[in-house]
Amino acid sequence: MSTAGYSILLVDDEPFILSATAQLLRNAGYKVHACEQWTGVAAAVHTESPDLVLLDYNMPAIKGDELCRILKRNTNRPEMQIVIFSSEDESDLVDITRRAGADGYIRKNVAGHVLLQSIQARLATSVAS
Repeated sequence: MSTAGYSILLVDDEPFILSATAQLLRNAGYKVHACEQWTGVAAAVHTESPDLVLLDYNMPAIKGDELCRILKRNTNRPEMQIVIFSSEDESDLVDITRRAGADGYIRKNVAGHVLLQSIQARLATSVAS
C-alpha cells in the first residue's frame, strides 16, 4: 500500500516526540499536520480532513481517550481512524482505547518501522471497510 495521499494528524504535547514522529511520517510519504495543544485538534480535523489521528494518551489537560470520544461524537467522518499513541502500560490502554471508540493503540517506544507498519495496517483496514 502506498502512503501517497494519506494524511495524518499527530497530537502530542511533547515537542521532541511530536517533531521526531512527524519527521518519520513525512519521510515515509505521509502528509502530516502536527498539534501540540489538544485545543487545536477539532479545528485541525475540520481543516485537514486527516485519514488517521495519532493521538497521545497522556496530555496535561485531557486524556487521549476523552479527546477520542469527543472527536467520535462531534466529527462526521466515520472513515477517519483514531489511534491512541502512548508509553503507558499496554494492558490497561488496550481496554481504555476500545471503550473510547479508538480504532487502535500503538506504543510510543516501538521502532520507527514498526510504527509505520502499524499505521499502514490501520489505513489499509479503513480502505478495505
